Amino acid sequence: MGKRTSNVARVVLILLGAVGMPVFFTGCDEDETQGYALAIGLNKVDPAHYSGWEGKLLACEADAMDMQKIAASQELNAETLLTAQATHDAVLNKLGSLAKRLKSGDLLVVSYSGHGGQIPDQNGDEVDDGLDETWCLYDGELLDDELYGAWMKFQAGVRILVFSDSCHSGTVLRMKKADMENPPPTRVRELDDKWRVLRVPLKLERARILALPEMREAIGKRPDLRDRIRSLPPSAPKPDEGATPTPPGDEAEHVFVSRSMPPGISVKTYQEHRTHYQQLGKVAPKEGSQVKASVILISGCEDAQTSAEIGMNGLFTYMLKKVWDNGAFTGDHQKFHEDIRKSVKQENPDQEPYFFPIGTAPDAFIRQQPYKVEQP
Repeated sequence: MGKRTSNVARVVLILLGAVGMPVFFTGCDEDETQGYALAIGLNKVDPAHYSGWEGKLLACEADAMDMQKIAASQELNAETLLTAQATHDAVLNKLGSLAKRLKSGDLLVVSYSGHGGQIPDQNGDEVDDGLDETWCLYDGELLDDELYGAWMKFQAGVRILVFSDSCHSGTVLRMKKADMENPPPTRVRELDDKWRVLRVPLKLERARILALPEMREAIGKRPDLRDRIRSLPPSAPKPDEGATPTPPGDEAEHVFVSRSMPPGISVKTYQEHRTHYQQLGKVAPKEGSQVKASVILISGCEDAQTSAEIGMNGLFTYMLKKVWDNGAFTGDHQKFHEDIRKSVKQENPDQEPYFFPIGTAPDAFIRQQPYKVEQP
């Protein structure tokens, strides 16, 4: 398809927002620099919109709750938006409220964990493949162009740090606009067959991950995860013993998966709601207009890759937590990304988190520490 690596990063930066509790906007002095966090995680979507597909995942809500805890530990006003709360209109409304609320110097940290999708582009700004990337929210997909206009409403000087643990199967499979609009059945079957292979991150050492103390703790606390595990190694291997061989069973299909929408479901969803998505795409602004805020995205993977889920968390989110180390990390945003990238790639060579800044004067923001409202 030839899309640049920055496409998914650019998309995810656009697809931001959440609906939270009223307390999110209370008790703050308008003259003080404030820090906010929105942690979004969807373990499934509404099958009424997605052609009967629920898109069940295990760890997206866990990701959101973990990211909320990190933000709260740094005294940010933090909230979560989980599964059915993360609707199309809710995201847009929240993003609009935040754009009115935040002022120069304020910090917003947004995290998203869930499926990614794609929709045919309507305004001509996707010249490579003719597809807009989306986030699969509960009752429908959010187009990147649709939200770019809302993203542009944030004031200059607002700092926005974004973490995204998702991926887009169409980008990986080199889909084109014609594959969405009127594909022959043989093409859809071909794409779905390829997606099924990509859905399981084959290079993950599943048995070793299943034996991690964090995984065992999650299995003990979460029946949904425990029900998906068919075999469990007796204990974590010692460093000098090497990795435990991957056990047979259903873990590959039910626990260790990528967070991407199946091509066949993507096609059906678009065709069943064609008028709706065409209208959204036609009125949305083109990407490339100026963003006044300073924005940094650290994403779960590059365009032609998938983001792995490992049951207790997304792999990206899990390694982010490890690098953060309960607040012991003291580097800047570039260092934070690099340490996460190395950790993720060591575990899964097919996944490489990406760093992408946009907006006005992002360099100064890059040199700051993650989650710090007041910077030296």
